[in-house]
Amino acid sequence: MGNLKYRRITRNDLNSIIQPCKILSESLEDISIIIKQFNSLTSNQRSSIIKEYIQREELLKKQILYQDEDMYLTCSMVNLNIVASKYDIDPATVCMCLSKPCRQNEKILVL
Repeated sequence: MGNLKYRRITRNDLNSIIQPCKILSESLEDISIIIKQFNSLTSNQRSSIIKEYIQREELLKKQILYQDEDMYLTCSMVNLNIVASKYDIDPATVCMCLSKPCRQNEKILVL
């Protein structure tokens, strides 16, 4: 295992990353818990989360025959929840893995 690295992120920048994730996933979890969950994930877990979500998105795009934005957003939220349940984390944490606020081997340090 390499050295532990941190990415310094201001509270405002972090809010601009987490708030859309909370809205998309309809998460009610506190931001500090989401950050703790994100930091507790290994780089392999983050990669697996991203791959699994991408696979679910590709399947979703094949299954939706017509453009229905509401249906797509609802299904995306469900996909976030399904992936989150496999790792026992909040769906907003899954969304953060997708938004990549830092590198795979870094943790977030809030300033």
